Amino acid sequence: MFTRIGVLRRPIGGPAVMCEQLRHILALGESRRIRVHVLPYEVGAHALLEGFVSLMRFDDLPAIAYVEGLKSGRVWELPSVVRQIQEVYDHALGDALSHRKSLALIRSVAEDYEHEAH
Repeated sequence: MFTRIGVLRRPIGGPAVMCEQLRHILALGESRRIRVHVLPYEVGAHALLEGFVSLMRFDDLPAIAYVEGLKSGRVWELPSVVRQIQEVYDHALGDALSHRKSLALIRSVAEDYEHEAH
């Protein structure tokens, strides 16, 4: 799971809702069901600014990619395109915080929201 730090600091639904959502992500990350990597502001412009990317792999089928932008979304099945999307994702992942540091940041932001909610 990739998260941009702006998503953490944009209080959609208010502080209590944000705290609950972030604690849910923490629980998933701590259980190792998902790996979380936060892309910090300091990275500046990066290839994933344009939209959301989901890469899917299957045991008995070729990998596919889903790319979503403003008012659009597309599933890509062509192996050469899926490889290009994977490369873009890998570059962004290289700039992201580690799983451990991302969870620590999310925990800190959740605590800020918790204090704000009370």
